[in-house]
Amino acid sequence: MKKITLFLLLFFTVFAFAQKEANYWYFGNNAGIHFLDDGSVVSLADSNMTTNEGCSSISDAQGNLLFYTDGRTVWDKNHIIMPNGNYLGGTGLLGDPSSTQSGIIVPKADDPNIYYIFTVDEPHHENAATYPDPFPGPYTDGSTIPASDDGLNNGFNYSIVDLSVIGANGSEGDITTRNVHLVTYNPANIEEIKYKCSEKITAVKNADGTGYWVITQFVDRFYSFLVDANGVNETPVVSQLLPVIPTSGYRRNAIGCLKISPTGNKLAIAHMQVGTETGGSASNGMVYLYDFNNSTGAVSNPLPIKENGQPYGVEFSPSGKKLYACYDTANVISGIYQYNLEAANIPGSEIFIADTPQSGTLQLGPNGKIYRAVVSSQNLDVINNPEETGAACGYQQNGITLANGTSCFFGLPPFITSFFYASIEIENTCLGDTSEFTLAFTNEFDSIEWDFGDGSPTSAEINPTHIYTDAGTYNVVAIIEYTGESFTFSQNVTIAEVPVANTADNLRECDTGSDGIENFTLGDNTNTILGNQDPEDYEVLYYESLTNAQLSSGALNPDSYNNTSDPQTIYARVQNKNNTNCYAITTFTIGTMGVPGIDDTAEARICANTGDPVTLSTGITGAQYTYEWSNGRTTPTIQVTRSGTFSVTVTNAHGCSKTQTFTVIPSDVAIIEDIDIIDLTDNNTVTVHVSPTGGVNTTYEFSIDRPHGPFQESNHFEKVEPGLHTVYVSDVNGCGVVFKEISILSIPKFFTPNGDGVHDTWDIVGMNFKFYQNSTIYIYDRYGKLIANIDPKGSGWDGTYNGNRLPSTDYWYVIKLDDGRTVKGHFSMIR
Repeated sequence: MKKITLFLLLFFTVFAFAQKEANYWYFGNNAGIHFLDDGSVVSLADSNMTTNEGCSSISDAQGNLLFYTDGRTVWDKNHIIMPNGNYLGGTGLLGDPSSTQSGIIVPKADDPNIYYIFTVDEPHHENAATYPDPFPGPYTDGSTIPASDDGLNNGFNYSIVDLSVIGANGSEGDITTRNVHLVTYNPANIEEIKYKCSEKITAVKNADGTGYWVITQFVDRFYSFLVDANGVNETPVVSQLLPVIPTSGYRRNAIGCLKISPTGNKLAIAHMQVGTETGGSASNGMVYLYDFNNSTGAVSNPLPIKENGQPYGVEFSPSGKKLYACYDTANVISGIYQYNLEAANIPGSEIFIADTPQSGTLQLGPNGKIYRAVVSSQNLDVINNPEETGAACGYQQNGITLANGTSCFFGLPPFITSFFYASIEIENTCLGDTSEFTLAFTNEFDSIEWDFGDGSPTSAEINPTHIYTDAGTYNVVAIIEYTGESFTFSQNVTIAEVPVANTADNLRECDTGSDGIENFTLGDNTNTILGNQDPEDYEVLYYESLTNAQLSSGALNPDSYNNTSDPQTIYARVQNKNNTNCYAITTFTIGTMGVPGIDDTAEARICANTGDPVTLSTGITGAQYTYEWSNGRTTPTIQVTRSGTFSVTVTNAHGCSKTQTFTVIPSDVAIIEDIDIIDLTDNNTVTVHVSPTGGVNTTYEFSIDRPHGPFQESNHFEKVEPGLHTVYVSDVNGCGVVFKEISILSIPKFFTPNGDGVHDTWDIVGMNFKFYQNSTIYIYDRYGKLIANIDPKGSGWDGTYNGNRLPSTDYWYVIKLDDGRTVKGHFSMIR
């Protein structure tokens, strides 16, 4: 009875790849690596190939090297050039070492000796400019013909390698068919004909396992060619989709990788730029994701993943659940980005993984890890756990050191992605968990044996479980048997310690705004929560809800957080940095404490003219408060005798303080500058003009004849009675009253000199020895005869002339006041 995994897609028997076809990689400057069965990597120094970008290599099902190529020249397993695949010898293929993915190698389904090399040329704008004639060279960058190029854009082609043929120079295998052209452009569009292809190529097993799809992209079309027992079907399946990559921006518009997921259902593409200037550079590249139908070869459902950058490499995790993209410096951070292809919003699932100086190819290896080409380096970066989310993917800079004398450039060899669709998936990897194991594999098998890497007994279950007793990294191996053959898969699993979330302190802040909202430093609790746990291995994250803490969603800023309720519960999640699924949660509360209820500022007035002290007080007292004045006093109140600024900090029993600042403003009595009097009218008015003594800032009030008030704010008085008065000016701050006497003149209209003591004389009201004493008063009869000259300091005119009583009648006067006024009129004498 044959067993199959839960991931079995279709039954096929011809090929059962054990991932070893990708065991040998050759790339860059004579660089190479070899994947061993245990997943480890050995650096090689035996390559004879130098390439900036494009390269491809292939091994047999047992992991033995067969041959490799830069897209032009082909070397056999002994590093001997195949005679009919020798670029410098005039028999080269039509790829280009400066093409992103210059070639990919595909086996023939029914013949272990036959392999197809599909190549894409570098579509050069200077070659296109002389179409149909070859560009004579040299190129703008200084490269020459034929050393660097043949001057033609040769497009998409395939050649056939027969390993049963011994080359004339002893090579094991040779090219038997060379450079069969495949149309991947619109034959009716001369601009497309000039370029013919982009630099992108990938391949995947078809749905029924009888062959492979080889896919490339140009402008706005995907071309899928079926390769099966009948050979290459030269009529592609064409899918026209966004975006449109114009030829006007070539050659750089052609740059970037194309990859299909190992599951065969997703396709990702990196367009380094979408420029419109021929030969120019732009930073508007993009990564797109598509659905791929490996039954029909159709591409559908374009989804923009990331835009505005210069992407180069893309790669899927072994299960096809994660996508990685490598971006160069542009309008985004240069580095590696991860996307969750199971998310409802795939672009929104973006996680920045690592900053890298320059983008290069990303390539999945047979050990389930993803490798990144580090340009002009002796190293490769490694994503050790590409199925894990975020930092748990284990990005490792310089994870592989290449052999001395070799180096890497932009490219790594692409492979048929189906080679890698056999990965061990592990769930529940925290210490104490029951770990669950699954082998994701497309083929049928007879039996399976699991080795959990910790010395425990093996298991023959299809989906076993196991509980590790110690934290650490274990190499899990699954060996499957099928029709007498054994296939081995391995995966490192790290069993992580579950941290302890120690009890945290409640945090309190003084409510300085008196609104129940304050800013908290949640990170003040980090050391307490961690206890003795090493912060290099564990981290503390803070959340507003238990759900968010459990899902690790919406972490709060530990250095600055404003509470949303008072008090509020905060959830602290302690997680293992090496496996963030291993966590523990504790809670604490944050809340505010009241501050003393005093105003921020206050004013007081002090009389500069008296020197009397003024008392300053916040208005709150009690044993629960302490006081600290700016002059060093610690009493609830102080007395000051000078103007200036004084402050007091009041602290309550909770240690919450508030500072009140007093501004002591000097005040003083007024200086009466002038008094405007308008008299001798029916409405006598008085207007008092004052200024503050010493220029202090104060306010004055006014009264007439009332030294104790009431006072009025206005300095203007109306309907003032004639006579002598005293004007009083009071400082509103109680610093004193000043006064001045005034006189309001009035001229009687009649008098009655009959001896009854009432109006017996005619005199000017308001004149006396103090006011208007230098004035002159003349009285005339109706004929203009001077009757009397009255002394303003005297008692007035008694109605006589030379001792004789004058008759009752009207008399005229002329008054010359000593303020310069002259007043004329008449009055009546009534006897």
